Amino acid sequence: MSFDQLRYELRLLGKPVFLTPPLVLVGFVLLLAIVNRGISVVNIARSIGGVLEILLPMSVGVVVATVATHDRAIELQLTLPRKYHRTASARFLFIVLWSGIVSLLTSLFLALFNYWRMPGQIVNWNEPGKFLIWQLTWLSPMLWLMACALVLSLFLRSRMASGALICVLSLTEIIAHDTLNTTPLLQPFYLFLLTFSPGADYWLVNRIELLGMAAILLLLAWFLLRRPELLLAHASGEE
Repeated sequence: MSFDQLRYELRLLGKPVFLTPPLVLVGFVLLLAIVNRGISVVNIARSIGGVLEILLPMSVGVVVATVATHDRAIELQLTLPRKYHRTASARFLFIVLWSGIVSLLTSLFLALFNYWRMPGQIVNWNEPGKFLIWQLTWLSPMLWLMACALVLSLFLRSRMASGALICVLSLTEIIAHDTLNTTPLLQPFYLFLLTFSPGADYWLVNRIELLGMAAILLLLAWFLLRRPELLLAHASGEE
């Protein structure tokens, strides 16, 4: 991809892609400080870990569902020499990288001041291994929700419906976290494990399983993006 193409794709994605991750973090901190005026800096900082695991992956999943495969000139795109699945994959990659940078920098801040909640399974690990593995706290649910959002957007061809389903799925996980924690068959799908069950002895296995499922969903999305007839079949439902 040339520099001009890269600049065009970034402009096409728009400000929501780049503003959503930092605004979610800053907005949550401000809201928490306003609602709980007596809350300490330590508690605010530790709550940011929950934002990284829950709110940021959920919001980024919604962004992917509403932006990654939306193109008003889809018919023209499909006639160009550059295959559309490569263009859509590049957009998805931009979203992943930017969200990852914001999350990694925030994690580094929490680590430097020791303001983070640590999974009981790795609490006694040595650095830097502990810091690197801790990144799975946000990386696993983020990739899972992103991949799920991408597949939903391709199947439904509706940005509103795909984004809404990602929100419903995330809220269901929050409400039913006790059931997810105590049901072995559901544990691999437990996205927000550290926030609600930090002492779980399957934290690392859960993170790896989520990554595996995300990889499968991304392969499915890659296959769907290579089918022009599917992209055009429900063009009227893009909104």
